[in-house]
Amino acid sequence: MQALLALSLLTVLPGLGLAMWLDATGGRLRTWCAAPALGLAAHGGAFGALVLIGTWSFSTACLVTILLQGLGVVLIRSASNHTASSDRSDWLRAQRSPRRTWIVGILIALALLPVFNADVSQGVDWVGFTALAHHLVERGSFSSALGHAWLYPPGLPAMLAFVSQLTGLALPAVGLAVGQFTLAALMLGMMSAMDRHGAGAEAVLAMVLAIGVFSKILDSGWPTVASLALVPASIGMVLDDEGPRWQKRLTLLAGAVVASMMHPAGALILVLLLVADVACAGLSKGSFARVRLDVLVLFGLTLLLLGVASLSQDVRLEAPFAEDGWQGGWPMLAYGSPLLILAGFAGWRLRGHFESRVLVVWLVLTWMLSLVHLLPEGARGPVITNLGAGLYAMGMYAFHLPAAALTALWWSDSTALRTDGSSPKLFVVEGDPCAPRSVAVGLVVLVCLGSVLATGAMVRLWEHEETLAVAPGDFDVAEHLRDVAGDALVYAEQAPWGEAMVLAGLNLTVGVDLGVHDGQHEVHLKATQAVLTDDVDTLEALGIGWAISSPYGALGWVLERSSWWETVHEVSGSRAWALRSEPVEDFLGSAKVADASCANAACVMRPDPWSAQRWNDPHDLGSKRAVIDAPASVNVAFMMPQGLPVEPVEVCIHVERLGALDSAQVQIGAWSADLAGPAGHDRLCGETEPSSEAHFSLDDPSTRWVNPAGASGRSDRLLDAAGLRVHAITFHLAPSKA
Repeated sequence: MQALLALSLLTVLPGLGLAMWLDATGGRLRTWCAAPALGLAAHGGAFGALVLIGTWSFSTACLVTILLQGLGVVLIRSASNHTASSDRSDWLRAQRSPRRTWIVGILIALALLPVFNADVSQGVDWVGFTALAHHLVERGSFSSALGHAWLYPPGLPAMLAFVSQLTGLALPAVGLAVGQFTLAALMLGMMSAMDRHGAGAEAVLAMVLAIGVFSKILDSGWPTVASLALVPASIGMVLDDEGPRWQKRLTLLAGAVVASMMHPAGALILVLLLVADVACAGLSKGSFARVRLDVLVLFGLTLLLLGVASLSQDVRLEAPFAEDGWQGGWPMLAYGSPLLILAGFAGWRLRGHFESRVLVVWLVLTWMLSLVHLLPEGARGPVITNLGAGLYAMGMYAFHLPAAALTALWWSDSTALRTDGSSPKLFVVEGDPCAPRSVAVGLVVLVCLGSVLATGAMVRLWEHEETLAVAPGDFDVAEHLRDVAGDALVYAEQAPWGEAMVLAGLNLTVGVDLGVHDGQHEVHLKATQAVLTDDVDTLEALGIGWAISSPYGALGWVLERSSWWETVHEVSGSRAWALRSEPVEDFLGSAKVADASCANAACVMRPDPWSAQRWNDPHDLGSKRAVIDAPASVNVAFMMPQGLPVEPVEVCIHVERLGALDSAQVQIGAWSADLAGPAGHDRLCGETEPSSEAHFSLDDPSTRWVNPAGASGRSDRLLDAAGLRVHAITFHLAPSKA
């Protein structure tokens, strides 16, 4: 709540000033709705510039914030002296549907719900953004103590750093608040922009017909969505016939530069809007002077497009339908339907009108740009490769706002549209190109029902902490290790759960795999080889005497097999390790579930969602795990290692609760343990004679929840069930004999 309040206060004055300057006839509703997105873009652009010129600090950020507030006041006072009104604006305001406006307000409020429901975002990208913000707070640049350095659009990480320092809140919580605030600001911006054309509420309702930007925010793609903050205002400005077009085009060019401070995607999308405007409005007029101007604008836009492509981050383009591959086919339909279908129909119904023509051309150009991902590798070159990188996962977001605007113009029964060079016409008569009333009302009902269901699914999702990129115990263990190890170098996995440990203040061997990065990679590579081979001399030479492992990763399994590492602290399977002075042979072997014993209604072998992110598999577990859906009572057999003693040993079972379990038990030989607890991983140990069979009893009722990993391919189920995932059993010397 503190972060949301801080963001609201930061953005209100500059946002209001810019809104009143861009839309002189807007009125209160339009102006206040436009303010959050515009204020967010202003701060992101200014903070990003501070990082780029090497002057970032909390004090300079405060100074820039004060200047932006002052600029906002100046713009507000200036605009107040030049407020205007028009018959068109007055008429459109009179046609607003209060009922739909209230529905939109509720939908926007629901977009902020995760801030009150969770502390950490879904997805894995948030780890990188918050880590960069941590380095900004720590040393004023994108560089770590070990020497890692990053090149990434700085606007969003800088904003996270500033809000965190301003409020004293942890960076992951701040990131979640900024992400959801950005989504709400984008929805409010669409309300404001399309209200200029009598379709404000319908634009937000149309957004809800696709999961595009909502999925991107859920997946913690905050910079990408933040770079779209200027898109709504740009749509409203381009479609409006008031004011000189050259001023609008220059404003959009400036907006593209600001957007690039947060992510190249926003800049690319704004550039394509400018190209669409030039193609539809400029070159069709026939004046030689105007054609020369338009050719000059097109040339400038091309240079900007190439510049953004050249400076954007480099990523691998391997699979044609991967996130960083072509997103203009099935992925676009998956994230955009049914909105894209309605947008296509709306474009046909509104053909001949300038507004529709611009939006359709814009959509087509965006789709054509996505084709760069299909070029053969030899024909790409660095520019095309980087251009594709700038449109990373574009199927989620690139088509969402244009399609929503186009659909809204048809959905609303009171729009202002123009044909060719004529003035806008007000459509209020039955038979005009707008949705029949029954269809319009039916779509509203559909949106409301879908929003209720989606909100319920989202609330349930955050009850499943096992879906997060960092295990619940990781930060607790990291804080303990920081107190013990201080500034000493700590070995961690090159994976989200390892990279996130920098947020606890640990000096890590790994750096965040984000953007263009360069640093002391050889330290981690040497350390990894030393860890795998028990090369203690190399570890000591590198100054590594500590390690941290997450139950998500493989490092804990590697270290527990070694005689040189011992656990010094453990929370729910997350472990801190210390390098021993002398080896102790206390590991006896590991066992995995026998597939044949888990091939029934109660137990199924299913893919482990994180198996692709693990760099090692020392227990030879493979990519699948035994999953037991609650309620169940089942015996599971294990493939036992050779040479186990017949006397009692310490048995440790590695499990993962899929949702909270109130009543669950496991029994192995004479030892039993209580499995009840919150969602997430756990490692339970007890002393008993080795047994090849374990009995699991889950007494909780069957509950279903929507698992986003099912849509991304990391899981084999979209509609999942609460239960238990069994990873492995490990055997160790009994504590009394170790």
